[in-house]
Amino acid sequence: MASRSTPIPPTVPAPDARRRLRGRNLALALGLLAWVVLIFVITIVKMKGG
Repeated sequence: MASRSTPIPPTVPAPDARRRLRGRNLALALGLLAWVVLIFVITIVKMKGG
C-alpha cells in the first residue's frame, strides 16, 4: 500500500472555500428575507385593497 508523506486533514476547508460558502449562505439568507418581506407586503396591500 502507498502511504502519503503529508496527510491532508479532511475537515479543514481552504480559506477561499470557506469565504465562498459564507457568501453563498449570506446570499441565501438575504434572498429568503426578501421573499418573506415581499409576501408580507403583498398580503398587507391585498388586505387594504379588499
